[in-house]
Amino acid sequence: SHVDARGGRAVAARYPSTGFVQKGLYLTYQVTKKKVSLLLRGMFLSAIFLPILFGAPFALHFEIGRDFWNKMVRRALEIAGPAFVKWGQWASTRRDMFPGDLCEELSLLYTAVPSHKYAHTKKLVEAAFGQRIEDLFDEFETEPCASGSIAQVHKGRLSRQGARRIQAGKVNGGGLAGLMGDEEGREGQVVAVKVRHPDVESKLLRDFELMLLLADIADNLTDAHVIGESVRQFRGPLIEQLDLSIEAEALSRFNKNFSRQRDVSFPKPLYPYVSNDVLVETFEEGVIFNKIFGEEQPWNRKLAQMGLNTLFKMLLEDNFVHADLHPGNILIRFKEPTFLSKVHAKFFGLEEAVPSPHIVMLDTGMSTSLTNQDRRSLFSFFEGISALDGYNIAETSLQMATIQQFPTKPQFVEEIVELFNNFQRHMRKCDDLPPAAECMASLLDIFRRHRVGMKSELSVVIATVFMMEGWATQLDPDLKVMKTIRNFTDYNIQQTLNLV
Repeated sequence: SHVDARGGRAVAARYPSTGFVQKGLYLTYQVTKKKVSLLLRGMFLSAIFLPILFGAPFALHFEIGRDFWNKMVRRALEIAGPAFVKWGQWASTRRDMFPGDLCEELSLLYTAVPSHKYAHTKKLVEAAFGQRIEDLFDEFETEPCASGSIAQVHKGRLSRQGARRIQAGKVNGGGLAGLMGDEEGREGQVVAVKVRHPDVESKLLRDFELMLLLADIADNLTDAHVIGESVRQFRGPLIEQLDLSIEAEALSRFNKNFSRQRDVSFPKPLYPYVSNDVLVETFEEGVIFNKIFGEEQPWNRKLAQMGLNTLFKMLLEDNFVHADLHPGNILIRFKEPTFLSKVHAKFFGLEEAVPSPHIVMLDTGMSTSLTNQDRRSLFSFFEGISALDGYNIAETSLQMATIQQFPTKPQFVEEIVELFNNFQRHMRKCDDLPPAAECMASLLDIFRRHRVGMKSELSVVIATVFMMEGWATQLDPDLKVMKTIRNFTDYNIQQTLNLV
């Protein structure tokens, strides 16, 4: 500084302060670091996906090394990381966009996500709820019992202080907190604490932007517009899964919808211990479904029918569907045999009565509802499927499409009608309904060939129906999904849609 001759006051030198310079240098460093990181990440992803892009015409149009190419796509997505695996898992349900054999391969996607350190979990839990983790829990396992792309789960036991805050929330909070029963939030209750990974949101959104860039490159090089469209449609489900408070709201809604169901349940969020980063919910015991999948068991038939009934209840009664129902998100536990089961065992001289299966559905971050118009279209679609009515299916398929007018529309309708005429001939010849999955796979192939996309929400719902159909028929090969669809389409559509 120097002295002003007019007033004798000291004035600051016309140079930036050291602190200002340091801040400027720090911001420049951060921006540069981010840009360099983005560039390096882009180069890494380009090295992974460009060989696949160049091999696509040979695999898809000339059938040269197609199986190997499909495996390359799956492996590249696994190497690229969680965002790409999430997109691949979602894309595996979009047979209206991608070939069936590629969708089958993408359904095998798996990512080994390393768990983050306990220090990050402790910091996030305490920041979210304003309490020390030792005050909130009497016991807290520092090692996670599960880890996914977005978060990991720790097991804990509520302390008296933690339980008291939950009980106070029930009395004063109302709303979603009021949906908890008296048994939830007691001192000593075992809970699951779901905690987001460090910087997961910024990393996934960064990769999403790079996915869009790669999709645009693919579109310019190979006219693969479907990739860009699928990535843009995927943004909504991705954002929803990043916010754990959205999952808590979905859990509350499912618990309300299934409050009268004895054999199906969901974890209960324990308000007020819910935030964007941390979700505390009831810990659910059970065996992950894919660990017992394929075993011959006396309860398989009942379990298969329960699964389908649960899905159609979500779809047609509640209009709120769990859109990520793969076997890893389903727990099975067994209750004491019912009185009728015990009588059956005694009458037929069985060694023991068959226990009653109970379904627990996890990870509801990806859930969806439909507009009344889309529900009406979907309902008509299922009616057409169950009756094998090609004209009705063609009409409702157009209602569910992202575009109504396109050059090959007459051929599109003609192919759908012919497809279901063939299925009717099959039924008359074999005196049996065709497999529902085969009907849908053939129909979605027609969508793909004519480049007609299905509305994202409808496509996810339909894919969920036939994903459930896949494992249900493996549990019980005699189960006829088409008959289940027929049973549910006997509902009064006006009542179901709450229309005047």
